[in-house]
Amino acid sequence: MNPNQDIIGGLLSGSQDYLQTGDWLQQFSAFANQDPATIGIQMMLHGGWVLFIIVLMWGIYKDVFLEYRAGQYMGKWKHVLLAVDIPKNNEQTPKAVENLFAAMAGVFTSSNLIDKYWNGKVTESFSFEVVSIDGHTRFLIRTPTHFRDFIESIVYSQYPDAEINEVSDYVDYDSEELDAQGRPVSFRKLKFPNKIYNLWGSEFVLVKPYPYPIRTYIEFEHQQTQTFLDPMANLLEVMSKLNPGEQAWLQIVIQPQPPGWGEEAKKIVATSQGKDYKAPEKFDPTKIISGPMGGVAAIGGGLMNEAFGINPFGSGEDKKKEEDQWKMFKISPGERDVLIRVERKLSKQAFKVKFRLVYLGRKDVFAKGRGVTGIVGSIQQFNTADANAFKPGGLTKTSADYFFVDRRIAERQNRILRWYCNRSAWYGESNNSSKLTLLNPEELATMWHFPVMTVKASQLEKIGSKRAAPPTRLPYHERAAPAAKKESHRQGPTRVAPLAPLAPGQTAPASPIAPVERPSAAADYPPVAPVAPHAPSAMPISSDSALKKAAPPSNLPFA
Repeated sequence: MNPNQDIIGGLLSGSQDYLQTGDWLQQFSAFANQDPATIGIQMMLHGGWVLFIIVLMWGIYKDVFLEYRAGQYMGKWKHVLLAVDIPKNNEQTPKAVENLFAAMAGVFTSSNLIDKYWNGKVTESFSFEVVSIDGHTRFLIRTPTHFRDFIESIVYSQYPDAEINEVSDYVDYDSEELDAQGRPVSFRKLKFPNKIYNLWGSEFVLVKPYPYPIRTYIEFEHQQTQTFLDPMANLLEVMSKLNPGEQAWLQIVIQPQPPGWGEEAKKIVATSQGKDYKAPEKFDPTKIISGPMGGVAAIGGGLMNEAFGINPFGSGEDKKKEEDQWKMFKISPGERDVLIRVERKLSKQAFKVKFRLVYLGRKDVFAKGRGVTGIVGSIQQFNTADANAFKPGGLTKTSADYFFVDRRIAERQNRILRWYCNRSAWYGESNNSSKLTLLNPEELATMWHFPVMTVKASQLEKIGSKRAAPPTRLPYHERAAPAAKKESHRQGPTRVAPLAPLAPGQTAPASPIAPVERPSAAADYPPVAPVAPHAPSAMPISSDSALKKAAPPSNLPFA
């Protein structure tokens, strides 16, 4: 007789005797036959409350305490709104703005355990906006004050002739609505439903997972003529056609992310290449029990396989499937093109993005066909059927069907207006992991960039001409200081108010301020004090420097 058979037979007979004589199986059966409420109460009384307390405390710590600490951390920041104007003969392509966004990836800093789990440290966010008020359109950047010099330096590095001015925030200016005391209500504090204003807003989300790219500016170049067809032309033309009493606010809030795109990106790449993706193993509490039981089952199955040639628990060795070496060559040309674009996107930095649109206007001039359809249609230029696309979020779009329609729409209007005015990088629809919006600098530069010289939007603010460098020998110590521009205070509706620059040394106003007409060139600065002519220098001039000088006027009295 095989000794292995004797060992297995002894183990089976011993376990059978234990099952027959032991009362644990009867106790378990009696416990399982009770109603679910009784089972739950007994589990709580016999130690289950400890697990419940741990889960409850973790939820309070994560969703309440850390949110509170993060709010305290962000409350210390002060922000400034900058208006950027470029020359009308701008020849820079969106590549310059892509370099600008790429430089902003350096804002991200890692946090230690104390900052992350106690101080609530978060990475700063920046808001890039295109705003049209009564058809007057401007490009704006909202940044924390301690990053203002950094933002100005990277803008000047790509656009040396640009003009950057600090302006007061347009969301804090007066509307036509009055409160109970007869004072104008700012746009930030409007409540809906409203007797005077109507609002349409939404947060745009991606149709497919974020590793798939949108259509970028590289694909807007005509292949034959090599002419760049600026995707901002359509958007700026629509925003320039708004009537008095209408406003369109387009906002892109970005937050730099740590290097890497996560497991979702690896999964998309592996699937596109025809490979099998295996997610990294995570801690699973059930493996504390299932792991040892699996090991015992594997040992028992091996012994029974040796003794009887039968393994009821399956083979102890994993059967590896033979990998198809030709999967990569079986994908279609369209799939190969998408794979190339996905890998190009993942080769650059990642930014978490909140993409919002608010169209606000008086009810007598409010027209969705003009203020919403045109802008949303312009955003559709970035969509591709085979890669990715933007769509208005179903949970944030100010529309509702079936039940309590008016009340639900008003709640969404108030919520999207609050998130927009706060430039929130945390609240919104794309916080869901399935709708996470991560974009790279190339995609951001496609969505927000300064138009090239071929864009002729009628009311887009631009500089008339490039600024020339001053002569090097001007007596700056005797130059008169420019007079500070004054802004008049008034109550009532605001036209182009939020786009007026602040005076030198003046901070953003706490109350609404309306602009005045731009003064003439002679009124901007006082006349320069006369400067006495300098005596000729006794320093001899070399022949090289004399050759570089310009020719003297022809009417000089040489005799």
